[in-house]
Amino acid sequence: MSVPEVTLSARIALIGLPGAGKSAVAPLLAAKLGVSHVDLDRRIEQDEHATVADVIRSRGEEAFRVLEARTLAGALEEGAPGVVIACGGGIVGRDENRERLAQTFVLWLLVTPETAAVRMGAAGRDSRPLLDGASVLDRLRSLETARNELYREAAHATLDTEGRSPAEVADLAAELWRAWDSSAS
Repeated sequence: MSVPEVTLSARIALIGLPGAGKSAVAPLLAAKLGVSHVDLDRRIEQDEHATVADVIRSRGEEAFRVLEARTLAGALEEGAPGVVIACGGGIVGRDENRERLAQTFVLWLLVTPETAAVRMGAAGRDSRPLLDGASVLDRLRSLETARNELYREAAHATLDTEGRSPAEVADLAAELWRAWDSSAS
């Protein structure tokens, strides 16, 4: 096992559809770079003592988005020396979040709705109330249509996750970060 490369200036946000692999890749990428990681949904659940699904169902999506924006701001502040943030799929929907994300390296993890639906399995609908309604696949297609332009505008780079393990995605993400960081310096 190799010693992680400490990259104290690494501030990376992973964005993409539900099922893109953000939560699986973030801790692997953080370990590879020697920085911390934050999963925004898990942080909200810890802070609110409730699942994201329960927060959305009991308080509504707008209340959740306010919590999400506040949690993103906090994660960026506390992770100033280095952090990998797994963002929720809808993080790009608010102007304030896109402005905050512009201050960090944003990596869009690409996934087709078909692959995302398979990755989430049967639990996808229960744990993600925004997928309620039509079939999970149809809902993911709708989210893709609604969000892709926002993902494109927010992202500094994209990484196709199709057919790749989280470890492979983390390796490629580290390469993309290093290339971006060296060109930004």
